[in-house]
Amino acid sequence: MREVDMNGKRLIGVDIGKSWLDAAVEGIEPVRRYGNDAAGIAALVEKLDPASDIVVFERCGGWERKLEAALADKTVAWAVVHSQRVKAFRTAQGIKAKTDRIDARLLRDFGRDRLNAGQLRLGRREDITLDVLIARQRQLKAMLHAENCRLATAALEAVGASIERMVAHLEEELAAIEAELVRYEHGHPEPSFKEEVLCSQIGVAKATARSLLAELPELGRLDRKEITALGGLAPRVHESGSIRKCRGLAPGRRAIKVILFNPARTAMRCDPEIKQFCSGLRARGKPGKVIMVAVMRKMLVRLNALLRDAMRQAPAATAAQ
Repeated sequence: MREVDMNGKRLIGVDIGKSWLDAAVEGIEPVRRYGNDAAGIAALVEKLDPASDIVVFERCGGWERKLEAALADKTVAWAVVHSQRVKAFRTAQGIKAKTDRIDARLLRDFGRDRLNAGQLRLGRREDITLDVLIARQRQLKAMLHAENCRLATAALEAVGASIERMVAHLEEELAAIEAELVRYEHGHPEPSFKEEVLCSQIGVAKATARSLLAELPELGRLDRKEITALGGLAPRVHESGSIRKCRGLAPGRRAIKVILFNPARTAMRCDPEIKQFCSGLRARGKPGKVIMVAVMRKMLVRLNALLRDAMRQAPAATAAQ
């Protein structure tokens, strides 16, 4: 992610659906609708100016990926904004109706508000590439695990042979994705540098580092509170007057807790500082799940600080922003 100034910029809010893209452009009243396909995306991107335009949209279950790739190809800036913050902005503006066109205008106005405050961060093609490759690797691993489980209970020889062929094919595809990841890292020194920094933490290996960078590209660029909120590891406090509700977790990117679970278990056994931290929590009577979440949060904060300090000390290694 990279920050951008507001001088001479035009914001375009795009509400993304499975079939349609609704685009609201600053200075143009009508909201234009385009198909969410190759032709529609090309028609939208063709009207944009890479020097001044910034496209703002939310995540939409993967239906935004083709638009992101098209914007990156034409070097048009874009920003993916947090849906919960857009929802809060809607409430603050007193907007109760909800249509695709209203949502497009809302995204445009929210982007302008964040840009004027100097808090709009733009996406990068590198982050898209890593995210897509890691996502495909995760899908293939899930399919391979499922096929291996079926193989163990296959009752017919023909079924077993079919599963074995599928397993061999999935293993070939996994090897191809791994080769693509290695090729990508060789062509982009920044991810390799970041992975090396993250792997200095006890419990974090290459697979964990890659997954964290793919799911949380903001790592090392935000403060501790922001990064834990994005990772879904920030405590949600509800205290008012005499009310003291039990603390839960604020919603965030669910994959982060899955990624950090096993590294946290390793750190609890092998990292002296984490072990001491856990002992203190146990002495205070905290249950195991609370301790695990606290360790994951502590690890995420530490990884964020490690990466932030490393990027400050070696700016040449992270010049591609």
